[in-house]
Amino acid sequence: MTEVLKYVCPTCGREARVGRPCPGCVRKSGKPKKRSWKQDPAAEGLDLPDDDFNYQDFVAREFGKAPHRALGISWYWWALAVALLVGMISGLLAL
Repeated sequence: MTEVLKYVCPTCGREARVGRPCPGCVRKSGKPKKRSWKQDPAAEGLDLPDDDFNYQDFVAREFGKAPHRALGISWYWWALAVALLVGMISGLLAL
């Protein structure tokens, strides 16, 4: 004798058998509700980029060919960091 496993449907609150759609949800819509992880059949033939995708060419086309300035920290932030570090070390030595 096999035990029938049941669960409470999180959508409608009715009891349903494991492995089968909830009878309350099926009755409302006439078919089981599509879950978010199920893929839409229309997405099967998408034209996704192949292995010959050139990232450098894509960046040049999207953002232009003008060189961008390098991102960095200005000299006064470095000076502030060094001054704070010296202050903390001198504070520890004064104790």
